[in-house]
Amino acid sequence: MLKAMVIEDEALTNEHTCRLLRNENIEAVGYTNSYEAFDNINIYKPDVLFLDIEMPEMDGLSLAENAYAAGYAGEIVFITAYDQYALDAFRVSALDYLLKPIMLEELNRSIERVKKRRTANLYNKSSNPNKKIRISLFGDILLYIGESNTSIRWMTSKSAEIFAFMLLQKGDTKISKWQLMDEIWSDKDQHKADINLRSTISRLNKTLRENDIDISITCIGNGYKLCINELNVEVDAFKLEDIVFDNTQISDKNFECYDSIISSYTPILEEFNSEWCYEAREIYHRYFINGAKKLLKYYESIAAEPLKMLKIIEIIIKYEPYDEDIRKFALKLHYAIGGKKSVKKYYLEYSDFIKNELQIDPSYSIKKLYNRILNT
Repeated sequence: MLKAMVIEDEALTNEHTCRLLRNENIEAVGYTNSYEAFDNINIYKPDVLFLDIEMPEMDGLSLAENAYAAGYAGEIVFITAYDQYALDAFRVSALDYLLKPIMLEELNRSIERVKKRRTANLYNKSSNPNKKIRISLFGDILLYIGESNTSIRWMTSKSAEIFAFMLLQKGDTKISKWQLMDEIWSDKDQHKADINLRSTISRLNKTLRENDIDISITCIGNGYKLCINELNVEVDAFKLEDIVFDNTQISDKNFECYDSIISSYTPILEEFNSEWCYEAREIYHRYFINGAKKLLKYYESIAAEPLKMLKIIEIIIKYEPYDEDIRKFALKLHYAIGGKKSVKKYYLEYSDFIKNELQIDPSYSIKKLYNRILNT
């Protein structure tokens, strides 16, 4: 049986709505106090909330945002006396809205929409019980389900950003709302930042829920926590980090995984310009450089094909064009691949590049290596 909670401060309207629902064989409870109702949502676990938009203290829109932030996984239908509130209702991802006085025909329309959404969600869960969640922070913030090559669609760029911020904190960590407002909405005053924070988390949770992803940001006191209940989650940035800090040596059993991460690298959060993104980008860039050099050292130890090593070197040079040790390594590889002609071409290109960019000549050690190769 479908379960509904009616939150409406006008007692007569509340009772009328509950009676209509019960007549349609729906289990319904009513609350006239929004705070009391909020405290009981996770206890009663309704499939749908019928919320009056205009209520004293905590209005329906705020209650919806708080409910989603606290992990509510059901639907929301707003009740309002004014059609002008419709757009506000859908701002927090409501399924529907009803105008007062509530007519049975309109109520049944909403009930049918709730049932269809509930059936679709149950089908998705049963048809894909062991799905893999792949999250990419390289470049943009993308989330893939299973083997799909199409990322889910974030409602707003801030939804994606706050998801990435919470993800990178790692662990069972509560982040204060003040820190989130400062990091994500540093350009807003406290009141506007608070509104943006609550509505963004509401949209984010709605997006994850509609895609049947058991990940959410929950409200805990004056803070929030990222709860990941999915069993199979892969994050490319974390795999890169593992390359640097994992004590397991690179071997013939795992080098392909390392190579794949290094080869697909793009600076994380490249599409975002908040200050915290620049800091995270710098940290993971250092991980990339260290990881790429670690992989290169392994390839050198097993005398891998020069072209394979040169591929890794070119990726490093793309982001660290002035690294002299890497440039010298590249000279040796060019000699192994194409002989002195290839070395000369590469050296002259590098020489022109560094003169144009830094107005200097190649270092003495690079010149010395270059001349030694030519005189071999």
